[in-house]
Amino acid sequence: MSILRFLDAFFVRGLATLCGLLFAVMLVAILGQVLMRYAFSAPLSWSEELARYTMVWLAMLASALCARKGQHLALIGAEMLPPRLRLPLRLIGTAIACAILSVLFWHGWDLAERAIRQRTPGLGLSMSWIYAALPTGFALMILGQLLGLFVPEEPAPAEPAAH
Repeated sequence: MSILRFLDAFFVRGLATLCGLLFAVMLVAILGQVLMRYAFSAPLSWSEELARYTMVWLAMLASALCARKGQHLALIGAEMLPPRLRLPLRLIGTAIACAILSVLFWHGWDLAERAIRQRTPGLGLSMSWIYAALPTGFALMILGQLLGLFVPEEPAPAEPAAH
């Protein structure tokens, strides 16, 4: 297995696992809030905040998975073009997407640095941990774009024929 294929598999599996864990944390926090509020009339002060921040991280990390799969508007429908036009279109689309993501990364980093002294009211975390989802997600989206360009998708196994 080549190094790029290994990195790609680690990228996809790692992000998918992390997204699953974040979704589970968000689900438990919301269910705990509903249970405590309506069954015990004692709402938790931090669970809604935890669910919100895990949803932000989940959205940014899942976006990186989508970037890896080429699921952005620039390339939808590229399969219908003649084969000689697909590669130049992918290169141009990837270059434009990476340029935009680089600008967003820079501004996300700046925002995360500015929020170091702010604290979340319920959890007491530094807001920079929350805002760090932006540059982290944008950097992973750039990596996903590049992996999608250099590591071709393996075709899905064919369905067995029905008898």
